[in-house]
Amino acid sequence: MSHQKKIALIDDHRLVRAGIKGLIDSLDGYHVACEGESGGDAVELARSGQPDAIVMDVSMPGLCGLKAVKKIREQNKQLPVLMLSMYDSPEFVINALRNGADGYILKDAAEHELKLALDYACQKKPFLSPGVAKHLIDLAVRSLSEVSPSEQLTGRQKEVLAGIAEGLSTRDIAEKLGVSIKTVESHRSQMMHRLGLSNSTELVRFAVSTHLAT
Repeated sequence: MSHQKKIALIDDHRLVRAGIKGLIDSLDGYHVACEGESGGDAVELARSGQPDAIVMDVSMPGLCGLKAVKKIREQNKQLPVLMLSMYDSPEFVINALRNGADGYILKDAAEHELKLALDYACQKKPFLSPGVAKHLIDLAVRSLSEVSPSEQLTGRQKEVLAGIAEGLSTRDIAEKLGVSIKTVESHRSQMMHRLGLSNSTELVRFAVSTHLAT
């Protein structure tokens, strides 16, 4: 029989915990070695129980899972911690990952997903339930679309753009910034590509509209 990894299972609902324990025990390579019902239990088991990984509910009375994983990380950077939750809110997920969780899986996940999540967590690779990952991707796309075009440019690119808006030649801009003509041309090309513009006239209009031109 292959070595089985010892799992510490933390959930404040006894029946839910029993169900999850049965699932974990049925997976090849894992068994629940100890249990708890609070974030405080998780922190204590991480310190003294010597589990190979912790599977912990996010929302619990007292010390919640999000705060517990942060405390665990203060004493143990390497112990795999997989968060279980019924909540797929990006805020919960981001906070869990920020506090040091290795993965985030929903409680309605299929058996094979739980196995995959444990495998990933024990290899210290991040794992997110597909539904959770979709919400995070949607949030990232929305955030990127809210970034103003000028914020997509580097400081040096803005300096080149300001020179273009002033009507300076490529040579003049290069001399003013103390760079080569080739560098200015490269910045010009990168800006037009990044901003979706096709010529210098559109670059000038963009500079004026964003108040980069004085």
